[in-house]
Amino acid sequence: MIERAKKSDKVDIYLGYIVEEIYGKDRVESIKIYSKDEDTEKILPVSGVFIEIGLIPNSQSVKDIVKLNHLQEIEVDCECKTNIEGIFAAGDVTSVPDKQIIVAAGEGAKAALSSYKYLVIRKK
Repeated sequence: MIERAKKSDKVDIYLGYIVEEIYGKDRVESIKIYSKDEDTEKILPVSGVFIEIGLIPNSQSVKDIVKLNHLQEIEVDCECKTNIEGIFAAGDVTSVPDKQIIVAAGEGAKAALSSYKYLVIRKK
């Protein structure tokens, strides 16, 4: 993805900058970015902001327990079940596509419901 972004004439890359503020009245209009290395700030006109922490899933603690895919994401089914009975996973660490906050929140709700069914309903 980085190589594609570098080749695009529609993308400007600001390495080493952090977003300090988002400006706009009824919608996003610009952002202020800051470079600690250069001690400089810039205001950039933008029409949207996507916040992303990273692309590498933090699955190392379970790598020897549940099945991971080639991206090191925890493999889950549509009920957030892993390959190990009684272990559920949700969020960006899983194989669910579209890594967005709202998707992760929905998957968290699904995982909670599935674990409830596993713990409470199956015992009846």
